[in-house]
Amino acid sequence: MIKFTHVSKKYDNGTMALNDVSLHIDKGEFVFIVGSSGAGKSTLMRLILREDVPTSGKIEVNGCNVGALKRREIPYFRRSLGVVFQDFRLIPNMSVYDNVAFALRVTNVSNKDIRRRVPYILSLVGLQGKARSMPDQISGGEQQRVALARALVNNPSLIIADEPTGNIDPELSYEIVDLLNEINKCGTTIVMVTHEHDLVSQFDHRIVQIEHGQVVADGRIGGHHARK
Repeated sequence: MIKFTHVSKKYDNGTMALNDVSLHIDKGEFVFIVGSSGAGKSTLMRLILREDVPTSGKIEVNGCNVGALKRREIPYFRRSLGVVFQDFRLIPNMSVYDNVAFALRVTNVSNKDIRRRVPYILSLVGLQGKARSMPDQISGGEQQRVALARALVNNPSLIIADEPTGNIDPELSYEIVDLLNEINKCGTTIVMVTHEHDLVSQFDHRIVQIEHGQVVADGRIGGHHARK
């Protein structure tokens, strides 16, 4: 599903953001990527999404050699993923329904399928009553649920969540991760970047800790199922 093989990333200013990282995430896993600010988490995400390329090493996502993608192939590759960002990235002049439907329209899905799929996904994330609301009419937690619905609507096999609880109240953070947990139970692979260790500790999932551009720990709390 995701495979990093001796991946390093050095920026032009000399910063070594990742240093010889090898990492394998299997289909159906839920993995937290944790680490302090500047540890290399964001670089890891950018490399997975092909927003950046490694200085050395190889990255495979869904069997695709991400570093070898041609520029014109990148948008199609990204459409195979569901991505949830910290800042929601909703389109402000579109309703909740249209924000989610937009992800289908750009892939030329028929209007009939959009009318069937969007209400179903909104009900999954508990927003069936908010379809006609505008983003500024709903709470931060609800906006993040819209972002999650948009990531889910194309039925991706892999969801990347980059600090999805960073801009919402702590009590809502658990709800968002619990929702991701339920999605994972249906077989979707979840990779979530976060710095919220207290939140991570409430879920029994694999934790990959990155510090100074290297994987320093990989396993579950208490050492169960730890990987080397």
